[in-house]
Amino acid sequence: PPSFWSKLYNQTSYLIDRKVRRDGNNFNLNPFDSDADDLLGLQQNFRNTLFFNRGKQRYTTSYSFITTKSRSVLSVGFIENSIRSHQIDFNHKIKNTWLINTLASFDFNRSRSENFTSKNFDLEGIRIGPKVSYLLNDRIRFDLFYQLSEKDNIIGNMESLTQQKYGASFQFSSNQKAAINGEFNYFSNKFEGNSNSPVAYQMLEGLQPGTNFTWSLIAQKKITKFLDLNLNYFGRKSESSRTIHTGSVQLKAYF
Repeated sequence: PPSFWSKLYNQTSYLIDRKVRRDGNNFNLNPFDSDADDLLGLQQNFRNTLFFNRGKQRYTTSYSFITTKSRSVLSVGFIENSIRSHQIDFNHKIKNTWLINTLASFDFNRSRSENFTSKNFDLEGIRIGPKVSYLLNDRIRFDLFYQLSEKDNIIGNMESLTQQKYGASFQFSSNQKAAINGEFNYFSNKFEGNSNSPVAYQMLEGLQPGTNFTWSLIAQKKITKFLDLNLNYFGRKSESSRTIHTGSVQLKAYF
């Protein structure tokens, strides 16, 4: 039988994109230079994932460490954002019919604005979400899931959020020519703080305190060898707002 070590797999990626101010005839090509005075823009992403039984869906477990950093210089000053996340993901299939998934993450999100202190925050977050999927066959799938999230701003007005999310979804595909995906979510948001602030918008991810509902339906159809049709519909409802419906139709042609 394969040894324990042969079931491990590690994957690492690092991406950096910097924009710097040119100084006379000198141009700095060092991507790791941390001189903030000449830095006009930055996108930096690091991700390392350690897998156990990768791709097997049999007690498959992964641990990911993720960091991202961005900086933009605008007419109103600079804006910096950074994220650090530890994620544990578990997948296990039972009798080719049931798939169990659990995701847990521990996150830290920081934002700094040079001239708008209301946009400054340091968010500590914990998230755990079990999910059960019923695989009727290779083309039809049903999901039930739950997610508990807690977020705390440890500076400024010390906002806090406890969010519970219940949801169901389905996926249907037919001979790679048509596919339909649907999802319905119920959110219970217990928020403390000013819900109209930029920090609240970040923590609530665009939702409102209290009860929220969201739903979506996405349909894709391959009309001919050269034409694809995409239909998208999204809806949301909260205690303090009317129902919002949005949709789009896309016809994609290949030449």
